[in-house]
Amino acid sequence: MARWLSFFEEYNFQVELKPGRLNVVADALSRRPDYAVHKADANATGVARTSTPSSSLLDDVRSAYTNDADAKQLLDYFAAPSDKSRQKLAKHLRARVHRYRVHNGLLLDSAVDDNADRIVVPDDRELKLRITYEYHDAPTSGHQGRVV
Repeated sequence: MARWLSFFEEYNFQVELKPGRLNVVADALSRRPDYAVHKADANATGVARTSTPSSSLLDDVRSAYTNDADAKQLLDYFAAPSDKSRQKLAKHLRARVHRYRVHNGLLLDSAVDDNADRIVVPDDRELKLRITYEYHDAPTSGHQGRVV
């Protein structure tokens, strides 16, 4: 360090801070010439977008539908779909009923245009906490647990 200080003492210069992207010269000089920035599609690299829930969790979701008014209405409608049963749905459900379907007793929602069905989680606080724990706080989820 002392050698560099004595070397720079011979020159008259002033250090100015140029933050981030404004300092393109330093960025270009410090970039490795053999490194090219690539943008990759997450699906193309084999990264899984979804997780498969355990069968006990799915059973708990199915049983919790009985205590959720919206889910119960939708399940009743899909058990025997007709114009008459559609009119019995709440107005907010009637407008979105085309997005839902039932598979293996689970209510699925395809709200986004990516052809991905999502399991409708009933309004059950304990069930939502369990799902959050299993998919967010678990050690395999990439997060290191939650503060207790």
